[in-house]
Amino acid sequence: MRNTFKLVAILGLLSFTGMGMAQTVSPEQVLGLSPYQSPSCNSSDFHEFDFMHGEWDLKVLVDGKWKPGGYSIHKPALGGCVSFEYVSHENWGDFYATLSGRTGVAAFALSSYDKNARNWRQTWMDDTGTVINSFRGRKYSDGMRFVGHAPDGDGAEMQRFAWKVIGQNLREYTLDMSTDGGENWTRIATVQMIRRVKPAGQ
Repeated sequence: MRNTFKLVAILGLLSFTGMGMAQTVSPEQVLGLSPYQSPSCNSSDFHEFDFMHGEWDLKVLVDGKWKPGGYSIHKPALGGCVSFEYVSHENWGDFYATLSGRTGVAAFALSSYDKNARNWRQTWMDDTGTVINSFRGRKYSDGMRFVGHAPDGDGAEMQRFAWKVIGQNLREYTLDMSTDGGENWTRIATVQMIRRVKPAGQ
């Protein structure tokens, strides 16, 4: 993953300098490693996902027991116009086994507020080669919820998922799937997210 960030950073630097333009935004800022605020995305709507920003350790509920489930890191990127997540899901049972050959998957998610539709769009890219960009979501009092067709934008299979605040440093993530266009839903995963808190002085 570090090599991926280095490659993106190099490409970002080339995109600024290769066009003979003054570099006003660094690659680190583009990736959210050194956040900045874009004047185009400074309204409260663009900050509805801020409750998820941070680093999280995951526990997944499998057969009634909590197991280590990987990690998730959410951060603002592109001046607050995007909420960027990179995640590693592990020990999630058989859901990912046929796709990745293991009980998990690594992925990126890009979420952005659509000013015209007044809702959120989300695109997922994972290490099985899948790209899903049909998810739409809204902010609710207790968190954020998305729904969409996956893996095909117009197929019968759908997924819905939600991030919910359950404590100051606790979040819950749930994933459901439907194979009949949303008539019936099956719970795929219930995940507890524990914020990584840095020791005092760091």
